[in-house]
Formats: sequence, structure tokens, C-alpha cells
Amino acid sequence: MQKQPIIQIKNLKKQIGKTTIIHGISLDLYPGEVFGFLGPNGAGKTTTIRMMVGLMNITEGEVLINGYSVEKNFEKAIAYVGGIIENPEMYKYLTGYDNLIHYSRMIPKIKIERIEEIVKLVGLEKRIHEKVKTYSLGMRQRLGLAQALLHSPSVLILDEPTNGLDPAGIREIRTYIRKLAVEENITVFVSSHLLSEMQLMCDRIGIIHHGKLISVETVKNMLEDNQHLSVNFTVSPLKEALSYVKKTNPKIKAEIIDHRLIIYTSEDQITTFAKLFVNNGFSLTGIHGEQKSLEEKFIQITGGDLHV
Repeated sequence: MQKQPIIQIKNLKKQIGKTTIIHGISLDLYPGEVFGFLGPNGAGKTTTIRMMVGLMNITEGEVLINGYSVEKNFEKAIAYVGGIIENPEMYKYLTGYDNLIHYSRMIPKIKIERIEEIVKLVGLEKRIHEKVKTYSLGMRQRLGLAQALLHSPSVLILDEPTNGLDPAGIREIRTYIRKLAVEENITVFVSSHLLSEMQLMCDRIGIIHHGKLISVETVKNMLEDNQHLSVNFTVSPLKEALSYVKKTNPKIKAEIIDHRLIIYTSEDQITTFAKLFVNNGFSLTGIHGEQKSLEEKFIQITGGDLHV
């Protein structure tokens, strides 16, 4: 991943009347990464995206795309962007190929070779000369991707790209998004409510809640963070074991749930705690560790508000 960001979001704010919708979001996005944008309904995902592409005025702060301000140099900034906001709109009575030809006329210097290259990239070679009205929803989404990629953008912004798709279609779109990031070195900014898909699709994930960006982490770190491992110790006497852990390890979070001692720690510390109990007269009869899923991490960060 390159060090120079392609998108810089600096202290982005949106206020409508006296109500602040977006509270000072700052974020850098890099070439070749798939960045996931997660948040409950009303968290500010769509508002942020609309400001990023110039569809909504910015109250304060700025969005830079390849160094150009979306507000001050809109045409230069947006020239680097391709996107699908909500559902891609196509002429259903035309073939997929004719749709791409039509859109290519709006953009200077798009060659036929580029259209053929993009058709192959999104896997529509066999159906591109059929009418769009015969396409499945997944195929229309892929055609929308092709349309957004015609001008070789550096940034692809997708708002709920898998919305309404069946599991096969979701996997299809996920595969092509990953392919685009790797083969075209495109920055993909994707908003979705499907946590499991974000986990499989993205390199980093930002969680927005009540208009605030409260967490930005790599997917790997979100799942492997040492504090995400909860270890159940079946130990007695239970309350005395909890008191002993808190006394000897005051920085470690521990609690009693369902007659078991739960310690939130790293995998390499499990043996240490087991020895601690055995060597100090406690009866230890069971150990079970669980790593939190991305969904559990999301619930923890947003305080249980999982309405995405």
C-alpha cells in the first residue's frame, strides 16, 4: 500500500439548521485498498458519501482527491472518481455494450479497446451483446461497475453495491471489487450493512456512529486484537478467583458470567492465568477461548446499536 493517500478527508462537518449531522471526520484512503464504511441507519454514511462526490455542500472541512479540493476544483477532483450511488441506471432496451458505448461518448478519448478491457475485467464477455432487460441484478451491478470504470478512475465509490443480491451475486460482486483493487490499483470506498461481507471484502473498516468516525482499523486487527479474545475459565471458588485476578492484574478486564470467570486477554496469556490459578490453590476444571467476530466488535463499539 502506497504512503501517499489518494483521498484526504479533513475535519469534514455537515450541519443542517442547528443540527450537526457529521462531526469532524478525518480519514486518508490509499491506492489499491478496499475501505469499508460501516454504521447504523442514520449514522451519516450517505451524507458523508454525498459530500465526498460533491452532491451535498460541505459545512466545514474539505475533501481532497489526488490533491484537488472537491469544493474548489470540482471538475479536476471528480475526474478521478467513478461511482455507483444507490442502483446503477441503464437503458434496458439497449445491450450492455451499447450502454457502455453511449456512456463513453460523454467522456473524451475513451477507446473501443478500453471498453473491451473493462467488459473482460467485470466478466461480462459472454452476455455484453444481450439486452440489459435480460440481465440478472448481479449482472446489472457488474455493468454498473464497468460504466464507472470507463474513464480509468483512481477512486471507486460504491454505496451498498450488494443490496438486493442473492448469496451468489454478493460473492460475485465481492470478487470483482477485490479484483479491481488489485489489478487496477483502484481505491475502493464501499458502504454496506452486510458485516460478514465487509469482513471478507475490505482491507480496512471505518465505523461511523452518530456522525462520528469512532474507529478505523484493518480487518485483521479488528479480528486479532489481543483484547478481542475472551477466555472462559471454569474455576472455583469463583468470586475469590475474580478478586485474585483483579488484584494481580489490575489492567486486565475480567468478570463472572454464567458461573464462569471470563478474562479478556491474548492467546499467549491463557497458560499464564491457568498456572496462576493452579499454583495458588484454585480448582481449574475447564478453559474455553472465543475470538470476537466483526459483528461482535461492531456491537461493542456502537453500544449494541446494530441497525445497519
